[in-house]
Amino acid sequence: MGIFGRQWAGRGLGLRRSRCRTVLLAMIAVLTLSAFPEGFAQQANTPVPAAASNPNSPQLSGRDRWNRYLEETYLSPGPYIVSFGAGLAFQAFDYPREWGGGFAGYARRTGNQFGIIVIQNSIHDGGEALFRYDPRYHACRCSGFWRRTGHAFEMSFLTYDRSGHKQLDISQLAGAYGSGIISGLWYPRRYSPWVQGIQTGHMQFGFVIGNNLVDEFRPELQRVKLFGKFMKAQ
Repeated sequence: MGIFGRQWAGRGLGLRRSRCRTVLLAMIAVLTLSAFPEGFAQQANTPVPAAASNPNSPQLSGRDRWNRYLEETYLSPGPYIVSFGAGLAFQAFDYPREWGGGFAGYARRTGNQFGIIVIQNSIHDGGEALFRYDPRYHACRCSGFWRRTGHAFEMSFLTYDRSGHKQLDISQLAGAYGSGIISGLWYPRRYSPWVQGIQTGHMQFGFVIGNNLVDEFRPELQRVKLFGKFMKAQ
């Protein structure tokens, strides 16, 4: 390919990335703005009927959803701990190498992970509110390590609808993989938002499964001194 061919290919890639960025950011805006339409008009203590086949808790009001989103995304230590840890791991592997080393490289990698978390939670919680699905994890009302572990894996892919029936958690999948694809837009140009995005989405969905396992076995983990204080803070 000649120099002009490479220039046109580069322009085409830039145009595709620009269009992809516009579409995906518009999707986030729509989901986020439509996520909590009743949050400012309905009080959190408004009585709502309990879900028919979900015995864990009543349905969430709009303000409940908004408060939960803020808590899980910005106000709890979890997202920051994950971001700092992921930034340290990527720094150790010098990934991506174009971001360099030192504090500047670490800050960029940490900011990248935190941005992914914000986008993932925005898509997930926005989609759950749009479909009126339950964004919370409900521990298994069963005993036995394997049954509880299986429940944690199952509820990584499923959630409850307004009637308390299990449905495929489309918003969870969209959040994990959508955040990965969007994050690929600010990676160095040699990375494809789609290829890099899917790979990042796999990692983010792994975090979802891991978080569900932690929530499932939280009572047991809180009894371990090493984890007790951290678990109570979450």
